[in-house]
Amino acid sequence: MPFREAHPTPAPRLVALALAALLAVTAPAPVAAQTLAEVTFVAATVTTLNPAIRLPSGSLRAVGPGVDALLARLPDASAWTEPEAYVARGIASRLRPAFEQQVVTGFAAAGFFESARRTAPDGAGTRTRIEFEGPAGERALLVLFDAPEEVTWLVARSR
Repeated sequence: MPFREAHPTPAPRLVALALAALLAVTAPAPVAAQTLAEVTFVAATVTTLNPAIRLPSGSLRAVGPGVDALLARLPDASAWTEPEAYVARGIASRLRPAFEQQVVTGFAAAGFFESARRTAPDGAGTRTRIEFEGPAGERALLVLFDAPEEVTWLVARSR
């Protein structure tokens, strides 16, 4: 009997996306939307803050001048570097508590624990700022900008 090579294991992201597609087809609409958003959120995660911290990315991730302008809205913007922003609109914005919980959990798993939290009005919505302290005095920042039918979250690390 000839030897057959085993097929390589598909990338975890592809497996998660395939699972999301299967769930989207077989689950009721509200459940499918939530599951698809959660699986995409978890499956497409990468950040440069710390390799152990898993944050959303893929089509949601943004860097560049627009993100720098978002960071500039903070009074201590110069204290933070390498900002990344993520946006959820429409029905996905209703998953805001889950997004926050997953990011906070990701930071905690990497040894970054919440040290300060403030929520304040921001235009038509609110802004929640959460600071984290990590190993060796490293700091990280999560800011959630809530607007009607949209949530934008910004992450950065201290200089």
